Amino acid sequence: MTKKQNRQKFTPLLISAVALLGVILIFSRNTALSEWYMQHIYPAVATVLSALSGLFPFSIYDLFVIAAILYPIKLILFVIIRRTSFKKLLYSLVRFVTILVAWFYFAWGIAYFREDFYGKNNLKETPFDTKNLRKFVTRFIVDANEAYVDFDIMDRADVRQEIERSYHALHGKLDIDYPNGKRRAKPMLFEPLYSKMGVSGYFGPFFNEIHVNNYSLSTTYPFTLAHEMAHQFGIATESEANLYAFVVCMQSEEARIRYSAYLSTLLYLVNDAAEFLPDEVDSLTSAIRPEIIADLRRNREHWLAVRNRSLSEVQDRAYDAYLKTNKVSSERDNYSEVVGLLISSYDTFIKK
Repeated sequence: MTKKQNRQKFTPLLISAVALLGVILIFSRNTALSEWYMQHIYPAVATVLSALSGLFPFSIYDLFVIAAILYPIKLILFVIIRRTSFKKLLYSLVRFVTILVAWFYFAWGIAYFREDFYGKNNLKETPFDTKNLRKFVTRFIVDANEAYVDFDIMDRADVRQEIERSYHALHGKLDIDYPNGKRRAKPMLFEPLYSKMGVSGYFGPFFNEIHVNNYSLSTTYPFTLAHEMAHQFGIATESEANLYAFVVCMQSEEARIRYSAYLSTLLYLVNDAAEFLPDEVDSLTSAIRPEIIADLRRNREHWLAVRNRSLSEVQDRAYDAYLKTNKVSSERDNYSEVVGLLISSYDTFIKK
């Protein structure tokens, strides 16, 4: 191939790649435009992708990730064994990355650039200070104690139906489109590996798939499922997905699902109390009923039994980098920000 032919081949690709980056940059700087896309275009995208992936009982996303890893390796090997040239390798890699980035953002990733929870719901943010934190932790523990219910097993198909019902009932109040496609919780293709990393669930944006780790205990499964459903509804940040999961589980008619919301969220409050109220955390948490402490300890020991520290740390660093790429705070901060959201919205969404 001549130099002129190479330029004719590369030029349109480079123009497309630069144009794509420009469009993504525009979305990242314009929350109104991103909000419009997620409200008017994304529901159609979610409907098509979830309908296609729903035809298969296994995870298309997991297979796609494997293919996405193997494809560049194949290209590099072909250069090494001289079955292709470096220029062809470069062209193929740029084309591959361009398609991957476009697919990710327009299938779901633009959700990272949406207006935050406070703006979407016209909610005033309550200051996150020691006084408000102390008051809220005390109140939350009282409510969690009242919500406690003893259970070991819960039909997971029934859980999905009940949480779906809650999302349907609350979609107007939570400002999410409904039905927004289908939400079929799929098993992880590499569940033992994800369990070693401590991953209880994830959302596959390329095919609009929800995954929940079946290793999860029944006491935390409802909250995890509701969290991943929130992502499918276009809620990108982990803190907001945690809040939506809490609100949706709390509006359930099933007492065990409501307890799952308190149990799964309580640890975030305890962690923040330990950080911001170190001299008071023991006295605050002493009010938690022993049965709840036992459930928290059982869940911790359950995951530690299979955790591989090295794999978990690699996963944490990779996910942290991914979040920062999309202008989101670090993983721990992003998850625990749910406490601030709860302090500001608890009275609005949770009526006692």
